[in-house]
Amino acid sequence: MIKANLQLSKSGFKLEANFSVPGRGVTAVFGPSGCGKTTLLRAIAGLEPEATGSLSVNTELWLSANARTPVELRRVGVVFQNPSLFPHLTVEENLLYGRKRLSKVTKPIEKNELIASLEIEKLLLRYPTGLSGGEKQRVALGRALLAEPKLLLMDEPLSALDLNGREKLMLLLEKFLQKIDIPVF
Repeated sequence: MIKANLQLSKSGFKLEANFSVPGRGVTAVFGPSGCGKTTLLRAIAGLEPEATGSLSVNTELWLSANARTPVELRRVGVVFQNPSLFPHLTVEENLLYGRKRLSKVTKPIEKNELIASLEIEKLLLRYPTGLSGGEKQRVALGRALLAEPKLLLMDEPLSALDLNGREKLMLLLEKFLQKIDIPVF
């Protein structure tokens, strides 16, 4: 179970989110542009240090009045609309960035299987500056999944893809999310 009671005030904006959702499967957040969807995901990830309230994810307390789990210990995979790849790293180095920082691999996703499914085998030695928007999104998704997140946050991750690319990526996501069985926002 994921339980959240989050508050965050920024200039001209106030986020108040109070919800409880299953700790597995996909939860979609809908709303008009500017209503706080990205800010909510950032608060859940721990990327909004001013966020207050409470947040628990599958028995782990990440935020309370007395404690705040640091972002690096939350094990959250994030795929934003802008893929935010490291420009100085190759595609392969970007993919393995989070995995290298794991203390141990517990639910291994087979790296080569994921790379093949994402259709990025020919991109491994390239740098992000030479990739299309869709290629960057596929690399960002691969990086998030290979880091074995306890929660996957996706903020319009399909927006850079054409219809065919979206359909392929949705099928791939469905396959891998069933395999690793983590909650997705």
